[in-house]
Amino acid sequence: MNEQKNLYLAIGISIAIIIFFQFLFPTQPIKTSSLENNEIVEPATSIDGQNNQIVEEVKSRDEVINKTKRITFKNASIEGSINLKGAILDDLILSKYKTSLDPSSDNIKLLSPDGTSNPYYIETGWKELNDSNVELPNLETEWISDNSKLSPSNPVSLTWTNNQNITFKINYIIDEEYMFTITQEIINNGNSTIEVFPYRLIKRINTPDTINFFILHEGLISLINDELLEKNYDDIADDCNSSLQTKKSFCDNKSQGGWLGFTDKYWMSALIPDKEQSINVNYRHGNNGRDSYRAGYVGQIYKITPNNSLEYGGKLFVGAKKLNVLNEYDKNLSIPRFTDAIDWGWFSFLTKPVSYAINWFYGYAGNFGLAIIAFTVLMRLILFPLAQASFKSMAKMKKLQPDMQRLKETYPNDRQKMQQELMALYKREGANPIAGCLPILVQIPIFFSLYKVLFVTIEMYHAPFYGWIHDLSAPDPLGLMTLFGIVRWDVPPILSIIDIGILPIIMGFTMWLQQKLNPAPADPTQARIFALLPFVFTFVLAGFAAGLVLYWSVNNILSIAQQWFIQRRILAKNG
Repeated sequence: MNEQKNLYLAIGISIAIIIFFQFLFPTQPIKTSSLENNEIVEPATSIDGQNNQIVEEVKSRDEVINKTKRITFKNASIEGSINLKGAILDDLILSKYKTSLDPSSDNIKLLSPDGTSNPYYIETGWKELNDSNVELPNLETEWISDNSKLSPSNPVSLTWTNNQNITFKINYIIDEEYMFTITQEIINNGNSTIEVFPYRLIKRINTPDTINFFILHEGLISLINDELLEKNYDDIADDCNSSLQTKKSFCDNKSQGGWLGFTDKYWMSALIPDKEQSINVNYRHGNNGRDSYRAGYVGQIYKITPNNSLEYGGKLFVGAKKLNVLNEYDKNLSIPRFTDAIDWGWFSFLTKPVSYAINWFYGYAGNFGLAIIAFTVLMRLILFPLAQASFKSMAKMKKLQPDMQRLKETYPNDRQKMQQELMALYKREGANPIAGCLPILVQIPIFFSLYKVLFVTIEMYHAPFYGWIHDLSAPDPLGLMTLFGIVRWDVPPILSIIDIGILPIIMGFTMWLQQKLNPAPADPTQARIFALLPFVFTFVLAGFAAGLVLYWSVNNILSIAQQWFIQRRILAKNG
């Protein structure tokens, strides 16, 4: 009786966990030694008054961009412009990604200028430690460009000269993906020595909309001193507010090299100082009518004497967190652990290999659906010995069903004796009733690792399979409530749970068919519960990504083939 209760409890907990996930889971020079000053300088403090004011009228993105002088940039992956007033990079569009599957939909607009509804931009500049009356460029400075267009084959240099005959330059180089190389330059043709330090800053004004889901990090991300830091926007607001006298330790740090910025589900902006540079890192939140989140760093203090110059380099990544792109930057530019910009989670030892394997198969197949199928076959080959032993045991269990029924009839009122005889029968015939559970237990971490990969990586974002599956990262679009696409209407959320797609139905059918190959439980109640499981899983998995359901369906088909072959051989041998 206790065993039966435990079985019911296990099944109940399993179904509860799956339903729980269903409701919670949503369906990348001349230098001098520094001065004796160890205090961390906050790069954002001096710009708060100019750039965190209340905006009375929010304007459209195009209106703000069109009223300012700019240089444009474009490569195979991004396009946008740099505002010559302040030398602010505040306009960037991802050319390869759209907001929806509709071909006429807009491309993803990642950066936006101040004055729009959600400003998001990058500043580059200089500050002085003491008030030495050096005229430095600021956010009101009108820079002069040597070219109107920035491209991989055409670098651009912005120039401004102050009244003291000191020239400041910002040189931009862009590659074919998402990386800018930015070099700040000072040419001191004046009569006095200047002491300045460089700063670079990413700013987001207004709290961005996030999925707010525990398996996905969105917000501040950095790798400083080989330590990966992930903080959401609430953490920055609570712990790094500019008004706090004492801030959390992570808000200010020192490092040599590394990277820092803000990450969304698929996109990221990250400042990347040269690996030999010593920097002071700052994360801040402020509010003067608008929430402002800032991630930036300042370099060491430099003395630049008359008739000398200084160059200060660094890079900026703004774009999609594609694994192969991040991996190339990691290797070719020596950016440490740059692939960790993707949220692999606590089980990265599983999710990373799964992602690499699927991408490797995609390189040959050219379709992520086929890559998932190939990955499924690979998993079946790896787990073949375990599945073989399990299916052999289940085949023997099926062969023993008449004997099991006979024992039940022989000892109808002596359960202990029946169990003893049943165990003896299992031992004599080499059958193990628990062996059937082992493949499932091994499959669970693979299943959820694949779910994580489908959810957080951009590779399958709007990636089509064949036929009606146009996005492997989204649920099957043809559901029961639309007669599988015949009737076009927006299914209400309350009916979505019964809006079962074609692929989940295939998955459910293969699960039911596989169950028919298994030995039926001796207890009628247990048999009825197990008979319901394919239907339960069909409804539960209907809201999951089509790529995940495809994996489960193919896995079931391969299991059925292997199990049928083993049962046929064993039953024929003992027939």
